[in-house]
Amino acid sequence: MSTPKFCSACGASLAEAARFCAGCGAQVGETASPAAAPAAQEPARDRPSAPSLDIVPAASAPAAAKATVSAPAVAAKRPAAQSRLAALASSDDDDADDDDTAAALDDALPRPEASREQSGEKKPLPVGLIAMGSFIGVIAIGAIVIASDDELNARFRCNILGKRDACITEEDRMFEIEQQTKKEEIELMTHHYGGFDLSFTPANEVSFTIRQHRYEEDRADFVKRIREGGPDKRVRKSTKAGVYAEKKQPDGIIKGTVAFTGDNPAQVTYQPQPSKTIVLPLALPELPLLEREQVDGNGKRLTLEDIAAIEKAKENPKKDADGRLVKSPKLEIKTLALSTWAYEIELTAPGYKPRKVLFYEAPAPPDVDLKKMEAEGFASRAFKRKPDGRFIIDNAAFDLLPEPRTLWTRYIQAQKEIHCMKLSAEYKGKTPEAQKAAEELMWEQKAFTKEIMEIAQQNDADPEWMKYRDEQFKGYVCPKLMP
Repeated sequence: MSTPKFCSACGASLAEAARFCAGCGAQVGETASPAAAPAAQEPARDRPSAPSLDIVPAASAPAAAKATVSAPAVAAKRPAAQSRLAALASSDDDDADDDDTAAALDDALPRPEASREQSGEKKPLPVGLIAMGSFIGVIAIGAIVIASDDELNARFRCNILGKRDACITEEDRMFEIEQQTKKEEIELMTHHYGGFDLSFTPANEVSFTIRQHRYEEDRADFVKRIREGGPDKRVRKSTKAGVYAEKKQPDGIIKGTVAFTGDNPAQVTYQPQPSKTIVLPLALPELPLLEREQVDGNGKRLTLEDIAAIEKAKENPKKDADGRLVKSPKLEIKTLALSTWAYEIELTAPGYKPRKVLFYEAPAPPDVDLKKMEAEGFASRAFKRKPDGRFIIDNAAFDLLPEPRTLWTRYIQAQKEIHCMKLSAEYKGKTPEAQKAAEELMWEQKAFTKEIMEIAQQNDADPEWMKYRDEQFKGYVCPKLMP
């Protein structure tokens, strides 16, 4: 076997028995000579086979290198690869490690990544990384927008994070507060009406007068007083006396009614007449206790009839030629003030102590001193609210207290019956405690309450009464009881 002295690919000199060119790395082939042909055709049974390497042919290696890498990159790689290949070629060990040969060949072939780094060319970003960056950017921008907007932030925390307290924005809270305030004011200023059935004794002897006192309070002061406990700034504006009349009811029963039309507060509502008796109880069912004082857009005070007419006109509003609603100040309603009422009743009769009573919805008007009134014998009753919203006086029945002289006849008659009871054998057979209980029962049967009894006993110190009593008992004989 003969070995060529020069590489047929690059022309570099070859070492003795070299299998690869140290210059270009091409495999060295044997010269095909006639003398050596038989030897070349002999099977190499005793020789180890060379590693199978996919090597670019020597003729095409320079072209492939030029197509993939630049010349500087090849030059930088070639010295190290040549030295390693030369070592392999000069080695006498035919069983050299295949891995070392493959590594040498890998170093000999230029790498695209290394060529880009050495040439300064930037590596393109992967598509997935670009998409991920874009997604993160969109999220970051959305977070900034949501954080900068209160409404969006609230909706995000409400709908996404499930925080129900964030579902109501500040505007919602303000709107809710405004609506609640309006609702409270409407409830505070709802019209209140009360009623009672008045009765008294002695029915055919009593003259009575009912007076209606109206107080007015500014709307803002009223709301502040009711809601916050502010000062009571009500001022009395008018006092009217009631006028008595009799009216036949649908069921045919005649009842007495009172209308507050009298301009003179001293006017008596009813006086007894010899040929006429009053119809009791006296019904006063629809008495105003609290009402709104309202005005229209022009400042005109409105009555209940005016307000009803305005509400009806609002149901059928006027329109211009173009079909637009025509606004009218007359259709606007505004609450200017609040009116509250109290009712004073005065009862008088000959021989009886006069009695005065004040009916009111709590609290009492600021110009009324309840303790002073009670000390002067002026009673007071507060309206009580029923479940249906109306206000009533539970008991409006009054018995006038008689003067001591008015009780002379009743007092003498009761004393006579008790005198006769003490003479009976039944009474004498009772214990002292039983005798006292029998006397108390007799006084109760003669309608002598504790209060009436105290008035009657005032006569015991009156000389005229003592003289009258002696005359009544002189020669008096107790009636015989039926067997």
